[in-house]
Amino acid sequence: MFKYPTRSMFQSFGIAQAIVLSLALCPSGLAQTASAAAPSSGVATPRQQPLKSVSESAEPQQNQSSTTGDETVQDDDGSQDMMSAPPEGEAMLRVRISVPHQTRAVSSISVYPYPPRPPRMLKQMNKIDDKPKSIRNQLINIGYSNRNSDTKLFPNSGWRWHYILKAALQKSGTRPPTNIVTMYPWTFKMVPYVQAEIRRINEIEADRKIRYQTVAKDFEENGVELENEALQKGLSPIEINLKNGTRKLLSGTAAIAPGTWYIVASHKTSSLNFFWQIPVTVSAGEKSTVQLTQTNALVIEGAW
Repeated sequence: MFKYPTRSMFQSFGIAQAIVLSLALCPSGLAQTASAAAPSSGVATPRQQPLKSVSESAEPQQNQSSTTGDETVQDDDGSQDMMSAPPEGEAMLRVRISVPHQTRAVSSISVYPYPPRPPRMLKQMNKIDDKPKSIRNQLINIGYSNRNSDTKLFPNSGWRWHYILKAALQKSGTRPPTNIVTMYPWTFKMVPYVQAEIRRINEIEADRKIRYQTVAKDFEENGVELENEALQKGLSPIEINLKNGTRKLLSGTAAIAPGTWYIVASHKTSSLNFFWQIPVTVSAGEKSTVQLTQTNALVIEGAW
């Protein structure tokens, strides 16, 4: 050892390290032996069986599956209520919001026994120009570089032009051109189809304006009187519970007394706000269904 002091020093240091390492491994070996023996005892340690969070419980999973609309059609759209007879002396009314805009929508439907005050129309929808030159210019803008898509929340030219172009393309049997060479001949070919759709949309908007004026006048002249009569009869507004239907369209039913009622509904999405106020007259034992569409909406606001 004294002949080779350096070697003996390293040997002593290695022996000391081995002793320390063996002493450190003894507790871990005992712990492994205890954990291996634990399953045979039938008692699970807390680390083997972690606490289940609220999102992992069975009840929230059931609620999540119901909100996705995967349930059976017979139970999710109120159609079962229309299969049975209405209550004695009452009528059954089913109302359905049937518009293509359903993404992240907030909706409500109520039936009033009197005409309520309509919402204030913030902006009048202007007529779309149906002159051939204006149509060709608009087609150049949206036909190639700014083509609309059903997945867009805010079409570049508004939803009215989106539906006009979509219907015109279907009736003409053509597609938007993909290059500038065929763009201008395509616009000339599309003018008569687009012009017909513009005139149809303009007629719908003109009728919407007249209906709004009629509803506003009806409320100013008869709203208070009809509300007092309804209260004397013990009638009050009824809120309809909405459910998703077969195509994710919202609908609901309500049992109402015979007479004239006013369907008041709102449907708000990211780009459009719809409002309906439609009178309906029902008789005892009658079952009626009313579709709320873009055409019979009283007010449409947003990127329309």
